[in-house]
Amino acid sequence: MLIQIDGQNRRPWAVGSRKAILDAATEEIALNGFRYARIGDIADRANMTPGSIYTWFKNKEVLFRVALEEALDAQLAANIESLSKIEDLKNTPWLLKIAALLPRSNADNQPTAAQVMLIEGYYVSWRGKAKEKTFLPRLEQHFASYQKVIDDAVASGEINSDIDPQLIAMLLLAIPTGLALLQFSGLPRVPDSSWVPVYQALATMLSPKK
Repeated sequence: MLIQIDGQNRRPWAVGSRKAILDAATEEIALNGFRYARIGDIADRANMTPGSIYTWFKNKEVLFRVALEEALDAQLAANIESLSKIEDLKNTPWLLKIAALLPRSNADNQPTAAQVMLIEGYYVSWRGKAKEKTFLPRLEQHFASYQKVIDDAVASGEINSDIDPQLIAMLLLAIPTGLALLQFSGLPRVPDSSWVPVYQALATMLSPKK
C-alpha cells in the first residue's frame, strides 16, 4: 500500500522518517538559524545519512521551507487551541488571552524552537521576497490571532474604542517578538513576573475612562 506524501508515493511507515527529518531541521534552525543550519548536522540529529534526507527533500532550501511552514502551522494550531480553551471560561480578561498566544511559558529557561521559527519566518519573509507567498500568509494569520482578541475586547467594552485596535494588536505582538530578538542577541531574559505590573498598567491605560 502506497500513500501520497509531498507529491510522491511512499510506504505509510516512511512518514516517521519525514517527521524525524523535519524535527531535526527545526532543532538545527532553532540553534544555528536558517542561513547557517547544515544538512550534515540535520542528518546527524535524525540518525540518518544526508542521502536519506535528499530522498525526501530536493535540497536544503526545500527542506528548510517545509520545516518553517510546518513550524508556523503548528504555532497557529496551538494559538487556536489555546484561545478555544480560554474562551470556554466566561469573563476571561483579554490579557490572559494574549498571554495564551505566546510561544513559551514560565518553565522555559531559554528561547523555544517555536519562538525561533517565528523569528526565522519573519526574517525569510523580509529578506526572501520570492517566499512571501509562502510565509507571509502564515504570519498574517498569527497576527490575526492577536487582532481577534483585541477586537473582541473592544466589542465587549474592555478596551477603549477610541484607540486603533490594530495598533494595539501590533504592539502586543511586537513586545514578545522584540524581546525574543534581544534575548537571541545575548541580552538577559527579564523574568515573567516583572512584566505583570507592566501589562496591568497597560490594561488600565487601555480601559474606557469612567
